[in-house]
Amino acid sequence: MELSSQAAQGGRSSVLDALRAAGWFEGRRFDCSAWIEALGAAGFAPNPLALRLWEEFGGLKIASSAARTPASSLYVEPMDACIDSLDEAKRLARRFGENFSPLGMWSIQFRSYVGESGRVVAVGPMVMWDLGSSFSEALAYVVNGDEGGSRAQEAPWLAEPA
Repeated sequence: MELSSQAAQGGRSSVLDALRAAGWFEGRRFDCSAWIEALGAAGFAPNPLALRLWEEFGGLKIASSAARTPASSLYVEPMDACIDSLDEAKRLARRFGENFSPLGMWSIQFRSYVGESGRVVAVGPMVMWDLGSSFSEALAYVVNGDEGGSRAQEAPWLAEPA
């Protein structure tokens, strides 16, 4: 099953609409070999899920639905967003016990990562947002938001040495 099909399962059609508006289509494949090479040279060991996400969604700027307030987006571009953030990824791995690979940028300004388990997080200065326990949940949150409170968590551990 395509990752996008999984992402749209159980969700509103707005997620699939947002993917299509970003340029996604059934069978889409993006050449992410330059990202793999550059991020590997920078010390990253991308996890298998990240590689699959880059291949299917690479280069897409997925925007929130018009109904979501505040607006949100996810730009799947791991190299530009995270090439210099290996220490941050190591801190995430140490904190949560799994390999976190670069994913891109959330809401234009926050680096995002995907864990081996599928968990998607975004990181800012000493703060972390849990975007979803899976890529599907993260997409639904980016596109539709939720009724809950803020997903921001203080993360002073992000300032610790890697």
